[in-house]
Amino acid sequence: MTPKTMTVLCLCLCLATAGVVAPANAQLPGPSADAAHAAPDEAAMTAAHEAYTASLAGRLADSGDARNLALAAWLRDLRQAAPAAGPAPSVADAQARAWRGLAFQRAGTDPVALALLSGAAAAAPDDPVPAQALARWRQLEPANLVPALLAGVQGAELIAAAGHARSAHGHAVAQVRWIADAVRRHPPDAATLAVLAPDATGVDGLAVMTGWSYLAGYALPDYGVLVDACRRTSAETAAACRNAATVLQAGDTRLAEAVGLSLARDLAPTREARRAAEAARLRFDWQMFETGHLSGRAPAQQLGEYVRLLGNPALDTEAALNLEQLRLAGIPLDPPPGWRPPR
Repeated sequence: MTPKTMTVLCLCLCLATAGVVAPANAQLPGPSADAAHAAPDEAAMTAAHEAYTASLAGRLADSGDARNLALAAWLRDLRQAAPAAGPAPSVADAQARAWRGLAFQRAGTDPVALALLSGAAAAAPDDPVPAQALARWRQLEPANLVPALLAGVQGAELIAAAGHARSAHGHAVAQVRWIADAVRRHPPDAATLAVLAPDATGVDGLAVMTGWSYLAGYALPDYGVLVDACRRTSAETAAACRNAATVLQAGDTRLAEAVGLSLARDLAPTREARRAAEAARLRFDWQMFETGHLSGRAPAQQLGEYVRLLGNPALDTEAALNLEQLRLAGIPLDPPPGWRPPR
């Protein structure tokens, strides 16, 4: 995936309307039961992917670190979770399950490790660890809307969570950073890299793609449940949902921000509030449009810059990364008068 492709994916997600739902699993190319009959390039990528992820998983697990063990388990799960591999798995990979159990024991109060473990629920439906990790994360951050949504709360519990929320942070950038760093620390050999990153983006491209593929496929909550609940009007619901809209606008992904902006517009109690929400959404659309354009120029240079920014712990949200990219490129953060997003 090139930087431009990655940004276009993000752009499509973030420019969604208030009817947004959770994205479909977006994963790295996974091994297929029909690999023997695949086109040569696809078969080569499948084989290279399987060999590299197996090697990377083993090296990460050897470190004994909770985050690395959680990541190693996810890599083991990729084969069973890949759509091409057939129906969704009903039994977790035994080695992945063992690594997740050890990761949970060692995670303590590390929210990033707990978030990484929580994201495994879809790939390992019979493993209790993801739910246990999510429960611990919610205890540590009771006012965080993201783990509540990941837990699938609904009805009155969802409205209560929306009303009490003070943050919407899934530790997304920290997860992407950890995964990308793991790939960069343990890169594939040159021949394998040429197969896995045929667009010449190299190990940086593979690292970033791996991190964001994980996030898109496993770590984003279903905001559609919240949007649907907020359409049911009552004084209590409206107040709770306006609070959630404010919190989501400061969330750590641009998708959360987009949902918050849409809710703020739809739930605006006055004409002035609606105009302010629409202006904020226009500013957001401009930033995402320009980020997409920027990533399409000199992709290798922009990718290197992005990887450098990703390594800065002070930039802990997707918006912070995007805005710094725009600032460094001399692109204003506000749209020019009269600008409207292309449709």
